[in-house]
Amino acid sequence: MVNFSVEVYDDEPFEKALRRFSVKTKKAGLMRDLKRKRFYTKPSVQKKIDRQKSIRRQKKADRLAELAAAGLDRKGRRRR
Repeated sequence: MVNFSVEVYDDEPFEKALRRFSVKTKKAGLMRDLKRKRFYTKPSVQKKIDRQKSIRRQKKADRLAELAAAGLDRKGRRRR
């Protein structure tokens, strides 16, 4: 596991340093890994989940490609 540290400077509010720490952990995927490893997932169940995620990603890519071909953005609005 990766150790994170953030130095809080004298003229810096604590909330800003906390935000920097949160961004570091989010970019590294630390919370996602902890959430995923909280319980054991059988390999067959993991395959099923991965397959569902793949299908969802593919559908989203197809939907965005159709919108782009029609000259629309993600929300269905006309591009500028």
